[in-house]
Amino acid sequence: MTDDIIWEMPGIYQHVGKEEFDKEIENENFVGSPTIQIFKLIEENNTVIAEGAVQGNMTNGGKLDAVFCDVFEMENGKIKKLTSYLMSKNANLKFE
Repeated sequence: MTDDIIWEMPGIYQHVGKEEFDKEIENENFVGSPTIQIFKLIEENNTVIAEGAVQGNMTNGGKLDAVFCDVFEMENGKIKKLTSYLMSKNANLKFE
């Protein structure tokens, strides 16, 4: 990744730089490492898109069970920007 990498989850957070990226990866709200499955991986020019699912255990006893779509923008073979879209599979959604 580039030194000035940006990791954004629209409407949730935007981290800039390797140090902030590492802090989010090592998020203290989770126990251990998550289980990640990649269902689809698409690459074109300097963009890579990964679609998949993630499960993990939280320190408060909760469980993360979500699907995601990550968009990686590359520069000289390194990740310049990561935009993550995440949707919880265990959310109670109501449509009226």
